[in-house]
Amino acid sequence: MNKQYQQVPESAPRIGNGFTRFVGRMLLRIVGYKIEGRFADEPKMIIIAAPHTSNWDLIIALGTILSLGVRINFMMKKEAFFFPFKGLFIALGGVPIDRSNPKATVKQILRTFEQRDKFWYAILPEGTRKPVKSWKSGFIRIAEKADVPIFIMGVNSRTKTLHLDRLAREGESIQALRQYVKDTFTGVNPKND
Repeated sequence: MNKQYQQVPESAPRIGNGFTRFVGRMLLRIVGYKIEGRFADEPKMIIIAAPHTSNWDLIIALGTILSLGVRINFMMKKEAFFFPFKGLFIALGGVPIDRSNPKATVKQILRTFEQRDKFWYAILPEGTRKPVKSWKSGFIRIAEKADVPIFIMGVNSRTKTLHLDRLAREGESIQALRQYVKDTFTGVNPKND
């Protein structure tokens, strides 16, 4: 069995075909990133990806989604959804959000978890590319209300590796998750551009 298909469990929401997987592999090759680990075998989950330090993170995310053929929905500020990228972002799982109305965004996400049999939703807990001292807590509240687990993805910019890591332990605090990501994935010189 091809190694990349071993990274994606049967219960994963799927997207694409052989051509889109090829495009995804090429995107990752261009930016020099590789993927290690395996997604959790869960039909529904919140995925946190950190640290978020670069505009290149979007290319890495799209390369991962396409190369593995997984549908991971992700939030982006609504201002990013303009021609010619709007249709592409929506097709790949982008969800435009109005940052001035976070309650409406949470309701929208929870409604989607209720309506779908399989739904993976990625959130960047830092909420910005700038260095931050703490994470936003919304992903934990969404996971609790939707009754879904949280999966950790880590980005190590030093080794250019995207790690499909593990499910968060029940009751694990934001501070503990943030420290774990910092200790495990940040690398020596994270980018901030």
